[in-house]
Amino acid sequence: MAIDDRLEKIRNIFREGGDPYLGSALQVAGLTGPAFKLLSIVQSFFSTTEREHKALVAILALCDELEQFRTHWPPDWEAFSQASWFKKATATLMEESVRSVDDERARLLARVMAHGCFPSQEDQHRQEDLASYISDLANLGTDDVQMLKMLGTSYKEVSKHSPNLHDPNHFTHHYATFMNEADKLKIHPDDRLAIGARLTGFGLALESPTQSDIGQIFYRPTRRGFYLLSLLEAAELPVQKQN
Repeated sequence: MAIDDRLEKIRNIFREGGDPYLGSALQVAGLTGPAFKLLSIVQSFFSTTEREHKALVAILALCDELEQFRTHWPPDWEAFSQASWFKKATATLMEESVRSVDDERARLLARVMAHGCFPSQEDQHRQEDLASYISDLANLGTDDVQMLKMLGTSYKEVSKHSPNLHDPNHFTHHYATFMNEADKLKIHPDDRLAIGARLTGFGLALESPTQSDIGQIFYRPTRRGFYLLSLLEAAELPVQKQN
């Protein structure tokens, strides 16, 4: 059964009694057009039903995505689900999903969590910090995500051939690729610096120490940034249906 069908059945439970905020809006005489639309948007932020809906969207998406990892499930699923990192990540997912602007964002956070539950051996230690990756993604704006993806694309060869990212000169060698990608997306040079600095605040990027070699300040992704990108890219792939 599709997610939306299940959600509709669950949401019917919460529809009894109506919504006092919407009722108040309808009682405001002469409130039409943009003013009414604005009040409706504000009302949705306070609607318990809407918040419950987004939480349900997230939890159902998480369950559906976890089904895709059936072969990766641990022998003792009960112990796995009771682990402190898993409970913390789930709590964070619920908190962030109810603040999501729409259902798709809530689903994306849920799918990122599912992929983060089964990291590669190399990234096993990041499982303990899964909640922070969910929180970081929830707080990144559209420009932030675009910039992070662009950094990942520009410097993917560095990550592939030098996964420890120990030699900053490798990033300098790919700076031209970064510039070309930024130009394609029409990202202003000042915004490249501003967004790069913002990503640095999340630990997802770093200012390159080799800026004197190219005469420009620029940012490169961190291992943490590459890992969040891997979760995001996996989460954005079409869901593989189980037979």
